[in-house]
Amino acid sequence: MNINLTLVLGILLLLIGVQAGYKKGLVKGIRDVIALIATVLTLSLILMLTSSFRAGEVRNTIFTLIIMAILGAVYGVVKFALRSMKRISNLPIIKFADSILGILVGIVWVFILYLVIIALGYKGHLGVFSNVVVENVESSVILSVINKFNIFI
Repeated sequence: MNINLTLVLGILLLLIGVQAGYKKGLVKGIRDVIALIATVLTLSLILMLTSSFRAGEVRNTIFTLIIMAILGAVYGVVKFALRSMKRISNLPIIKFADSILGILVGIVWVFILYLVIIALGYKGHLGVFSNVVVENVESSVILSVINKFNIFI
């Protein structure tokens, strides 16, 4: 019987996400999820920018730079709004609810990270582990369902 390492990694990440989400709380967790999404989008835009620049497509290069500037501005506004919410979440009664709801955000953060790991495996960017990830996903019903809705592939 083979051990599905990708599924075991997912379960370990899920446990870490629950613990980290409880510790951080809802507001800080949302900030971290938004930062993760912004990072993934920025990396995608950088890849688009370099490929457009190499191909000599000036229009796509300019559009990508504009999108990156808009993404940076939106991230700055959201970060500013969440900073004021963090002060409110430090009130005694709200702090406990913030910690409990932070568990959900921790799970979402881990799920996004897990989808990125699976996508990197399918695209061959994990080196030797890419084949292991693909084989594990295709042999597991749970991972196949998760991968079916993977927006990063």
